[in-house]
Amino acid sequence: MAKHVHVKPFQQPHPPIAVAGVSEKSDTLAMAGERGWWPISINFVPTRVLTTHWQGYADAATKAGRTPKRSDWRISRTIHVAETNEQAREEAIEGSVGRDFTRYFIPLLGQGRGLNALKVDPSMPDSQISTEYMIDSGTFIVGDPATVAAKLRRLYEEVGGFGGVLALAQDWPDFSIWDRSMTLLATEVLPKLSDLKGE
Repeated sequence: MAKHVHVKPFQQPHPPIAVAGVSEKSDTLAMAGERGWWPISINFVPTRVLTTHWQGYADAATKAGRTPKRSDWRISRTIHVAETNEQAREEAIEGSVGRDFTRYFIPLLGQGRGLNALKVDPSMPDSQISTEYMIDSGTFIVGDPATVAAKLRRLYEEVGGFGGVLALAQDWPDFSIWDRSMTLLATEVLPKLSDLKGE
């Protein structure tokens, strides 16, 4: 009989566990709060949904005798940075961001729980959901370095703080566009936000 050796995890009792929530008042994030897992909010939802994510997580954590920490909360975002706002917007709409959102995510979400979680105003018709809408609403963070930094700071302030932003990866046919965007994010955007700390 073969014996297997497994290395014990460095973190005790186990590495951090994180789960993602999509819907308003996400039951999954409430479960995360109860169990002491990290909450992650998906990249499609506007601030009005994000606030329900944190509230549900925090309420469940408190009820379970845990102290919710905003530093544990991760918010995923579609982020695209270019030298100018116009260039960033055009690349996002015409490139991988627009392609993936229009051809995959809108049809997928439309078949499941619906598109309401994507709307700043829940009464707007589904037909108005587009890449342009997601950029204009501020849910997708697109622009030059100063604009992207300002949008991320506004997001932080609107939700009351968080521990980190997870930039959604895009499969760009021209990798140099993605590489440039991530380089600008790291070298020109993030230094402008170094004062922000999740509690």
